[in-house]
Amino acid sequence: MQIEALNRRAQQKYATFVSAMDMVVEALEELDKFIDRIDDNKAEDGAWSVAATQDELKGYRRKAVDELGRLRAKAKKYEAELVSRDWRV
Repeated sequence: MQIEALNRRAQQKYATFVSAMDMVVEALEELDKFIDRIDDNKAEDGAWSVAATQDELKGYRRKAVDELGRLRAKAKKYEAELVSRDWRV
């Protein structure tokens, strides 16, 4: 009985983790719209500006997406291990 509760909790934690990764992916996808609106040549006096160019920002985004992809791959591997052990912690 107690082990089943622990297994359910492990499943819930994993589901929360996966949904958090999904939310990050959605946020990174929305970032493209913001990056495309940045004008590298426009620097008005006293205006707020970004300290990076569009290409740099796209590179940072691409790196974040790649790292998230690696994390997802590790999570899938760990999920397979958990499933094989019936979610026993």
